[in-house]
Amino acid sequence: MTETQYQYALWFIVGFGAITFPILFFITAPYGRHFRKGWGPTIPAKLAWVLMEAPSPICFALVFFQHERSGDLVPLIFFGLWQLHYVYRSFIFPFRMRGSGKRKPVFTVAMAFLFNIANGAINGYGVTVLGAHLTMSWLSDPRFIAGIAVFFIGWFINHQSDHILRNLRAPGESGYKIPRGGMYRFISSPNYFGEIVEWIGYALASWVVPGAAFAFFTFANLAPRAVSHHKWYQEKFEDYPRERRAIVPYVW
Repeated sequence: MTETQYQYALWFIVGFGAITFPILFFITAPYGRHFRKGWGPTIPAKLAWVLMEAPSPICFALVFFQHERSGDLVPLIFFGLWQLHYVYRSFIFPFRMRGSGKRKPVFTVAMAFLFNIANGAINGYGVTVLGAHLTMSWLSDPRFIAGIAVFFIGWFINHQSDHILRNLRAPGESGYKIPRGGMYRFISSPNYFGEIVEWIGYALASWVVPGAAFAFFTFANLAPRAVSHHKWYQEKFEDYPRERRAIVPYVW
């Protein structure tokens, strides 16, 4: 990846986030519980998840292993964190989803596909080319220690919340229920909250611009969707807990 390619991709991520955040408060992305016709051709949701998420771990690895520092311990830690999230999200999570027949619009898959190519590449570039500070001494830096802790807190919340959602329905059962337990006691979308926290932790631990850009985009993309989920729950269930917030406990 060249410096020019990096700059274009970085500004694509930042600009995409800046545009996405306000738009998603007015137009809910048409997939999952918010799926609706009128967005063009669709493909099966499981296939869609693989196609749109897989470019992230692949492009990160392709850029990462082109650099001479790819064998150094600290950059490898960040490679491991990235793959920990995205190998699961690309190749395991889709096949653990309950329900059959779900579909995604090709348009949303294509947008996510392009985003993940750019995002994976710039973050592989970030922890190698831009990560001159990521040496053994960085392991004792407070930013690294705090960031790693925050990353794994977010990772745990994200996975716990997904586990609760998956087990709401028995095999063969359809329909939606109110999720309970874990962070669902406080907010409607703790899976999104966990992912936001996770990438804030990664940005803090790596201390490179691409990590911060991705944390910004994650919030810009997921916070409005969490608000849409919250409204959907309130409209669908008369007994939905009034004390729950959308995405930030006790606040929002």
